[in-house]
Amino acid sequence: MTIVTLDDKEYDTKDFSADQQQIVNILNVGTNSVAMLDHMLQCVKAIQQMKTTELKSSLEATDDAQSELKL
Repeated sequence: MTIVTLDDKEYDTKDFSADQQQIVNILNVGTNSVAMLDHMLQCVKAIQQMKTTELKSSLEATDDAQSELKL
């Protein structure tokens, strides 16, 4: 027994027709896809931030090395 809530009204999926169950399945696939895409987006953002920090550190190290050579 699975309950689906729409507009604060509960429906038991055991009473759904085949077409209604198919709609629920498509909605579930959509929900899972959104969650997966959100996870992927968060991973990409984290990598972007990590690589930006890595580039800044690398550039600062290069600047420091060049400054030492000028002394």
